Amino acid sequence: MSETDYDVGIVGGGVVGCAVLFELSRQGFRCILLEKSSDIMTGASAGNSGMLHTGFDAPLFSLEQHCIKSTQEVIFELIKKCNIPHRKCGAIVIAWTDEENRKIPLIKENAHKAGIDSVYYLNQSDLHKIEPHLKQTMKGALSIPGECVVDSSLLGIIYAQQAVRLGAKICTNCEVTGFKDGILTTSRGLFKVQATVNCAGLYGDKVDSLVGINSFSIQPRKGQYCVFGKSASNFLDSIIFPVPSDKSKGIALFKSVYNNLIIGPTAEDVARGSQPTCDPKIHSSLKMRAGSLIPELDSHPPVGQYLGLRPATQFKDYQIRTHPQINWVTVGGIRSTGVSGSLGIGQYVSERLVTDLCLEPTRGMTCQISEMDWCLGSDKSSVSIDGCHYKIAHPLFLYGNQNSNSKL
Repeated sequence: MSETDYDVGIVGGGVVGCAVLFELSRQGFRCILLEKSSDIMTGASAGNSGMLHTGFDAPLFSLEQHCIKSTQEVIFELIKKCNIPHRKCGAIVIAWTDEENRKIPLIKENAHKAGIDSVYYLNQSDLHKIEPHLKQTMKGALSIPGECVVDSSLLGIIYAQQAVRLGAKICTNCEVTGFKDGILTTSRGLFKVQATVNCAGLYGDKVDSLVGINSFSIQPRKGQYCVFGKSASNFLDSIIFPVPSDKSKGIALFKSVYNNLIIGPTAEDVARGSQPTCDPKIHSSLKMRAGSLIPELDSHPPVGQYLGLRPATQFKDYQIRTHPQINWVTVGGIRSTGVSGSLGIGQYVSERLVTDLCLEPTRGMTCQISEMDWCLGSDKSSVSIDGCHYKIAHPLFLYGNQNSNSKL
């Protein structure tokens, strides 16, 4: 194998692609990540909520639930060793109507079936003790203590840099335009790989089509958020979820790791190839909704807004499929739980490479998670690790660090 040959080429540098890069590198595969943008952690990964879910409401016994559970088993070691800002604040699912309340027992039952036992009912008095600023008109509620928020952009960057320490390569401004006989054609030349993993997110179906695979189509879903300043941070500790629908988890109210109060995301289907923008009417409705949940917010106007696109498909579950005839693995349809399932997805892909594609790691070794220090760049919109500088595009990082002068 030459210096320009790799065991695995990973297409896409979002949180899932970076997690796959890390896990495969840790398992001994020689990897290169190809990202068409100028930086990693852009696209769908630059506009999420930063929630790290337990999978309590994922489709029962789904691949999504499996990957989230696998992630939960290992991710907190990495978060601790790398000092990634996070808050294990717990969540509360609240039924505001009698109809919603009838669904609460099923959510609890399914969570227990999934092995998430720390889910329990709350009455009105319990809710008031936990969240005294929240309006007190609920019909029923569930507490899920394991839910967490994290700096998701920094998490993805840490995945990438952990992989770089293990010898992985990252090539940005590198759009994949073709594949044949183990050669990936890109805007920056040719790369020879034994296997390809498509983690292209919003462009996952387009990358698959380069090799004649058409097993799903991306149907972009816009999620808009309304951001309140730190002056409102004392009004809430938990993540407040509505009863989820078939389409999404619903609009949540939560506090970021940088103490901005956030409400969102919406779930709006948008046209492929469009350039979505924040809608003032949606922003206003989110502000009103937040004020209806916490009346004191009326005297704390929002400080900003942002949006993200989720790579939804026509399927509810993850679309992770192997194509042994061309040594290709598709990782698609990671709708709204890419952060939560990231390491589990990496583990699952590693298993598929060995089992389905009969690919053996070049190095034949498994490396442990290493401790890692990072510092905030002077521009407050980047971090530096091991002398490598990474731009961060996520609005929550920018809101949270606009007044910061030191390492967090």
